[in-house]
Formats: sequence, structure tokens, C-alpha cells
Amino acid sequence: MARRGENIYKRKDGRWEGRYIKGRTESGRIRYGYVYDRSFKKLRKKLLHCKNLYENSNILSNDFRGTVKEWLNQWFKELEYEPLKPSTQASYQYKLIKYVLPYLGNKRLDKLTQEDIQALVQQLKQTNLSTSSIRLVLQIMKRSLRNVFQASMIVRLFDYVKLPKAAKTKIAALPRKEQLKVEESLAEKEVELPVAIALNTGMRIGEICALKWEDVDLSAKEITVRHTLQRIPVQNAEQKTVVIEGPVKSESSLRKIPINSSLLSLLKRIAEEKKSPYVIGKKQRYIEPRALNYQFKTFMKKLQLGAVHFHQLRHTFATRLLEKGADVATVSALLGHHSAKMTLDIYVDSTKEQRIKWVNALCS
Repeated sequence: MARRGENIYKRKDGRWEGRYIKGRTESGRIRYGYVYDRSFKKLRKKLLHCKNLYENSNILSNDFRGTVKEWLNQWFKELEYEPLKPSTQASYQYKLIKYVLPYLGNKRLDKLTQEDIQALVQQLKQTNLSTSSIRLVLQIMKRSLRNVFQASMIVRLFDYVKLPKAAKTKIAALPRKEQLKVEESLAEKEVELPVAIALNTGMRIGEICALKWEDVDLSAKEITVRHTLQRIPVQNAEQKTVVIEGPVKSESSLRKIPINSSLLSLLKRIAEEKKSPYVIGKKQRYIEPRALNYQFKTFMKKLQLGAVHFHQLRHTFATRLLEKGADVATVSALLGHHSAKMTLDIYVDSTKEQRIKWVNALCS
């Protein structure tokens, strides 16, 4: 059990919590870091690692004189012990290595200026990186500094950086004629089932690839979306990326979707000959999003619709619902969006006909 002075406590939710000194503010106030685990032994091991990590470095104060690269390499080690999904950790690391280190890696952290960060933004803009991606890179970098430099100007520098204006991107749903062409050409094709699922449920490609038969209730005519498959970057000499299966991206993404009659008949037929726990899998394995994307592109090229992306099927599902008069809140829940506002912002053009219809209804 925990000894006095170890800073290990049992929480009400049954997990163990360990606390360690993570840094100090400019005023000298201690900042604490926390680790959690249901196993006491694993928790103690994590806590010891974090204590050693900080006790053996000069990062416990705002007097750090190393480079941005040295700081981020230290933070990458710390990330492993934060309560983040592996895909999130990998995304943070990948973005900072790809977009920050080439430009600011050799800069001394305590010499970093607003002009340096603004120049980084300009460099990234020239690589055609979207405004939302540039904003995310800055948010991740700011997060890496926040724990120790909370009260420091280094963190506040990011608040004054000007981002390029975000270009409004139009959501391109398939026109009805193209959708009909796709649906009529699907029979017996290897993409028949995933395309049908996307057009009739609006599920994301990673969610479709991770969908298992245990999450498909043909009697209740309902699909439960629990998991997603994605390929994430890894810092590994042998391979650049790995495929991981994990929980869906957010609480709102965990959802139940009704199965309509069109999709139900197809699922029943496939279920009779299933050989994999995965709905679109082969043998005992899943089909990963990259492979499905390739299959879909090949299929669409044969239809002379090569510019269409798989994600457009999700937009097509949402657009058709809105065209038929579905309310935004319902569409939002089906898509797994975190708010109806997000759905409305994305599909504002798709609701134009409905707005005209209801305004004109005042005259009748």
C-alpha cells in the first residue's frame, strides 16, 4: 500500500491517483502533475517515472535555457503519461515534428518571440496548410509549454499571433443523378456494403471499417457506433504508420443509428455468409480506411466519377435528409456532431430550400 509521503491516494471512482511536482510558476508557486491507474503497482511505476523525469531535468523552473527541440522532446516523453488516446498523442507529436521543429527547433526557448511565431504561421501558410490546421499546431505547441510556463510571456505570445483568414469550404454532396449512378452500379462490387452503409447511415470511414457484427442488431434494426479505425504516424525506424482500433472520437460520436429497409436487406444477405467479426472485414481481419479508400477510388474511376471522395458519402447522407425536411438536431445526432450549430454551419446551403418553403408558408 501507499507509504506516507508518496502522494498516492485512492479515488472514489476506484482508481489510484499519484501527484508529483511538475514545475513552478514565475512567482515560485509549485505546479503539480497527476497520473492515474486502476492498478496500484502500475500507478506507482508511472509516478516514479514522472518524478525522475522532472527531478533529473532543469525544466522545473522558468530558467530553462534549452532549445525548442529539446523542450518538445522532453514533452513527448511526458505525453505518454497523460490521459490521451494514442491517436491524439501521435497526432500531437507528428504535427510538432513536421510543422514546428524544421522552423523553430534550434531556437532557444527563452528567446522565442511573437515575431518568430508569426513567421512560423507565414511559412506554414506557404505550404498550403489550412488555417484550421495552423491554429491546431499553435494550440498544441502552447499546450506543451503551459504546465511549466503558465504565467510566462512565452505562453501569452501565442495569444497575439494573427492567423490567415479561413477560406470557407463548401461541402460537396453527390448530386442526385450521380448518387443514383453509384447505387445502380454497386451490386456485387467489393465496395457495395461500405458505400451502402455510408449513404444510409452517414458513418465516417473509420467507423465503418471498425464496425463489428456484435454492434449490428438486425432484429432491432439498429447500429451502435462504438469504435473507429485509423492509421496514425509513429516515430519508428521500421514503419512510419500503424493502424489502431480505438473508441470513437468523442462522446457525441458514440451513437445509435436506425437501419432503413434498403440497408437492412443487404446486411441480412451479407450476415448469412459472414466470415469475419468485422462487417466489411475479410477472414478474421478488418479492412483499414486506406485500403477502402483505394477500392472506392478505383470503383469511382470506372464510373468516370474519379474526383469523388469517400467522405462525400457522409455529406450526401446528411444533405438528402435535410432536403427531405429532417430537422438539424436529428441530423446532428445521427452524424455524431457535438452540437446542432456545428451541423448547421456545415450544411447551411442544404437548408436553403427549407427556409424558402417555410417563409413562403406565411403567405398561404
